[in-house]
Amino acid sequence: MGALSGVKILELGQVVAAPFCGALLGDFGAEVTKVESITGDGLRNMGPQYDGRSLWFNVENRNKKVISVNLKDDEGKAILKKMIVEADVMIENFRPGILEKLGFDIETIRNINPSIIVTRLSGYGQTGPYRKRAGYDRVGVGMGGLTYITGFQDRPPLKPGVSVADYLVGFSAAYGIMLALYERDIKGSGKGQEIDIALFEPIFRILEFTALNYHLTGTVRERTGNTFVATVPSGHFQSKDGKWISIALANDKLFTKLAQLIGREDWLEREEFKTQVQRQENRTEIDQYTEQWINEHSAKECFDILGDFIPMGPIYDIASIFEDPHYKARGDIIEVSDERWGKVKMQGIVPKLSRTPGSVNWLGPDLGENSLEILQELGYKAMEIERLKQSGVVKFKESKR
Repeated sequence: MGALSGVKILELGQVVAAPFCGALLGDFGAEVTKVESITGDGLRNMGPQYDGRSLWFNVENRNKKVISVNLKDDEGKAILKKMIVEADVMIENFRPGILEKLGFDIETIRNINPSIIVTRLSGYGQTGPYRKRAGYDRVGVGMGGLTYITGFQDRPPLKPGVSVADYLVGFSAAYGIMLALYERDIKGSGKGQEIDIALFEPIFRILEFTALNYHLTGTVRERTGNTFVATVPSGHFQSKDGKWISIALANDKLFTKLAQLIGREDWLEREEFKTQVQRQENRTEIDQYTEQWINEHSAKECFDILGDFIPMGPIYDIASIFEDPHYKARGDIIEVSDERWGKVKMQGIVPKLSRTPGSVNWLGPDLGENSLEILQELGYKAMEIERLKQSGVVKFKESKR
């Protein structure tokens, strides 16, 4: 049984942030029920499609059951009320005010279930002058301050290669849910509470020293390309055989070892390289020579000479990841059986728990795939279910998993 077995999650999640949070919890055994509109989560139509199905949706909605409901209809609202009664946690990422327009403000939800934990993810949060604005990942990364410092100073700011704000919000929400469950169930308050996270906030939180530095010195951090101010040498360097390698040294011991291994013991005698702070201020020669040395050696030679002593690693594309023996040894690529695609491979489970490891039992369900099962569990009879189907309040998929 998973670590979260018995915890019931009600997800009103769309696209990435809330669905990812639900998937993280579902990976460890939480019972995640996803409520979609009649037309479905927009993620079903985003990203690459395979055999008519969104790959992205299937990854981030694994281990869930889904029901498709018209929440604007009174009977649809009644279904949601029944689900709220049963849930430990509710996750939603509508724009602030939408849930309230549907008739489910926090007070109403709390009256239905006083112990429920309501997790609200949005572009700008539930309070503040921007709260009603729409927000997607790109907006969160930009407002959080990460886009501005990503890239090279003589070029426009760059967006990171994945939806980092959405995913950080998902992780933060899962963390917040664990805190709230601990307070409710272990500390024993028995009470629910509201969790409020804006897309930009986890981004701002990971900006290292940037805020304190600005407050104390007025320094506005700028883009530095592939160089990081606190590590010397630091960068992405190409080997003789065209492979990319990342390297970063953050203390005197590592610098001494590097100098010895690449034949630059003379660096150890120079005053401007004596400490980490001094090397940060006089980094050009170190970075340039390290790049030259890597350029003159194959990737295998670089790792054979430096790999056991220096923090360095390959810069992989997805094909290289699939071939890497360390990924295989760690179980970071898992195989999941799907009745439509057969056995497929995808990202594994993070973190790894020794006694209660997580598992992925199925991919994202089709729209309405579990509607019948969920309604039956809520106590609806056959005639009521048929009426909901005929009226279009609930959408069903005829074939079941």
